[in-house]
Amino acid sequence: MAADTSTQETPAPHPLAGITIHDEAETRVHRVADLIAAIGTAVGIVLVLLLGAYSLETTQGFTEDVRGISRLLQRLLVAPVNIFSAIVTLIVPAAVIIDLAARREPRRILEVLGAAVLAFIATVFAVITTQQFGADELVASLSVWSDGEFVIQLPAYLAAVSAMLTAAGLRTTRRVLSVSWTLLWVAAAVGIISGIVTLPAAITVVLIGRVTGLVLRWALGSTADRAYGESLVDGIRRAGFEPRTLLRADARGAYEPADVDAVSAAVGRTRSGRVYSLTTIEGHHLIVNALDGDQHTAGFLAKLWATVRFRGIDTRAEVSLRHTAESTALASHAARTAGVRTARVLGMSQARDTMITVYQRPVASHALCDMDPEDVTDEILDAIWGEVTRAHDAGIAHRALSAQTILVGEDEATGEPMVWLTTWEMGEVAAGRLSRRLDDVQVLAATATLVGSGRAVAAAFRALDEDVLEQVAPLLQSIVLPRETRQEVKAQHKLLQQLRTLIVQRIPHASTDQQNIARFGWRTVLTVAAAVIAVGIVLAGFNAQEVVAALRESNPWWIGGAFLWSLLTFVGAAMAMLAFSPIRLPWFRVVLVQVAAAYIALAVPAGVGPAALNLRTLTKRRVAGPIAVATVALVQVSAIVVTVVGLLVLTLITGSEGTLAALPSTAVLIGVFSVAVVVTLALLVPAVRRWAAAKLMPPLRQTWPRLVQVLGQPGRLLLGLGGNFVQTAAYVGAFYCTLQAFGQELAVIDVAVLFFLSNAAGAIVPTPGGLGAVEFALGAGLFSAGIPWSVATPVVVIYRLITYWARVPMGYAAFKFLQRKGEL
Repeated sequence: MAADTSTQETPAPHPLAGITIHDEAETRVHRVADLIAAIGTAVGIVLVLLLGAYSLETTQGFTEDVRGISRLLQRLLVAPVNIFSAIVTLIVPAAVIIDLAARREPRRILEVLGAAVLAFIATVFAVITTQQFGADELVASLSVWSDGEFVIQLPAYLAAVSAMLTAAGLRTTRRVLSVSWTLLWVAAAVGIISGIVTLPAAITVVLIGRVTGLVLRWALGSTADRAYGESLVDGIRRAGFEPRTLLRADARGAYEPADVDAVSAAVGRTRSGRVYSLTTIEGHHLIVNALDGDQHTAGFLAKLWATVRFRGIDTRAEVSLRHTAESTALASHAARTAGVRTARVLGMSQARDTMITVYQRPVASHALCDMDPEDVTDEILDAIWGEVTRAHDAGIAHRALSAQTILVGEDEATGEPMVWLTTWEMGEVAAGRLSRRLDDVQVLAATATLVGSGRAVAAAFRALDEDVLEQVAPLLQSIVLPRETRQEVKAQHKLLQQLRTLIVQRIPHASTDQQNIARFGWRTVLTVAAAVIAVGIVLAGFNAQEVVAALRESNPWWIGGAFLWSLLTFVGAAMAMLAFSPIRLPWFRVVLVQVAAAYIALAVPAGVGPAALNLRTLTKRRVAGPIAVATVALVQVSAIVVTVVGLLVLTLITGSEGTLAALPSTAVLIGVFSVAVVVTLALLVPAVRRWAAAKLMPPLRQTWPRLVQVLGQPGRLLLGLGGNFVQTAAYVGAFYCTLQAFGQELAVIDVAVLFFLSNAAGAIVPTPGGLGAVEFALGAGLFSAGIPWSVATPVVVIYRLITYWARVPMGYAAFKFLQRKGEL
């Protein structure tokens, strides 16, 4: 009997055999990128429909060209059309479902089918609403010629397949999805060429499916793209390490890490992404950072917002996940090379939609935030400053230093403290001066929350030169601190002010005025948005043809006169400032400050710009803060007095002959009287009275001493009031000349009343320069005075162009000149 020579194959060991993994359960995440992409795709649908409707002639021309050879094309392309239709409707969905079944993702199969159904319903709804409510141009752009008439053609099967591919996952993660998307677009192109569907309609249905799939994927969450378990271990192996144990170190939710050392747990609290404590088969203890694609979008937006918002910050937001990981590794490697104690990057790889970075485990014992404040010695503080200074000397900034990112240990040989800096996601190589000073601010604030302001400042003076700390003092603001430090500072009231005071005590000539490092804040964003909306509402009802006709008939000489009146407003504002200033100021510089305020008005509400620049002018000339504030407040109060008195004087001079200046009706008088009664009764309530006193008394206390001084100098008082009167009269004169330029006769008292009303509206509404509110008040006032909208519109536009927009370039030039001269 012949011997059996066949060999029995030994089954391959399981990829996770011999590896211990402690990790939280794989969770479904709601990707911010999906929501942003859905919004962007929805905007794309709107743009496609608008372009299709407003480019109807081009669309119709293309349709006519196609229709002329449609019969020939349909005969030639009958096979390709049928083939691609079958591929898209049958083969592509089957391939996606088979692929998901092979990957053992039954839930994803249900999601894919649900997305297809929702996209089909959405397309049918789009067809019905377009037929019922769509404009003729929109209907024509989506219609094709069929049986002697135009019919809206939105192929729902294209939308369904598009939704399926979107819900199945990222096209970059699986070959079947990449090929399927290509086939879908080819099928759409064949349909366009053969005349079955128009170009806007084909793009629209694919985008409808895309939106449906993205919204569903975001609402239900996604897990298939993160590297867990076997794929995570495979990525670590490709980075060059063979795991024995892998323990999740960043505790989140109900998951509690088991047997994780304090250092790995401390790193896990601050690093972006998932953090694991890795033990290799050789017994090496390392740290693994897994950065997932769904987390990258949020980090990208945060970095982009910081880059746009803050001045002098050179870090740019990384577009790709790989770029983010490489940028972090570069900053960490550069710091390590410069001699800073930080974890060395040992390897990198990518698994699915996760970038994996393997780090050396810092030889430390715990994070600074976990230490008892009594155990934080001066030696530890000096060691912290030593590491930060070493990084700065090499031109490297950390940008996220806190008590959580600073690890503290002890040298076993010498017993001296060892400090490690971790978490370099925001790190900046070849950093500018501002980025390094922000690091100093963060370290100073973080140490002060633990050991107090006195010891923190003393340690800073031991480590830094006086000129550096003089630059740090104006940057001591909560806005530049990491979230953890900001919360601690908020709990310890006036900690930053204490730090500034201690620095000034050691450097008496240091300036503690906060440096403006933010280009804008949320308030600015909201006010600009409000201004755009308000202006849009005002301009929406204007007839462009009538406005252009009125502009052609305007008198340019009167417009030139209005511009000269607008320049006189700078002179009046400068007169008021010179009169109430506690020190002698150069006349020309003060005028330039008022001109520069026209540039600042682009970003701040009406009236705030001149006040801020006047205050800055006084403080730069060493005027004490309270006196400078009182002086600026006095300038503003005098302007209000002149406004009220000027209105009364104009009424007496003109005999109240204006339409708007006529005596109010009985109903208006009753309303005013009722409001006065309500206010009086409210002031009888102690709580209301205390609230009113809290609002009114501080400005009054600031202004009263300066007012008493000015009242003792009648010449200064007359000059100040005269300056405010000149400024007000100049604005009224500019408005009057603008009206005359369009041939409109209006009593001077009416012009003054309209100006005062618009000025009040601009002061109340917190939009830059009163945008929107001023235009609406002026337009409504002119319309109520009998001037038609077709004429009121160009009057308002030209007046605002002269008194606001045309002054911005002059203000910018003056602002830059004053900055070069050190006045601002």
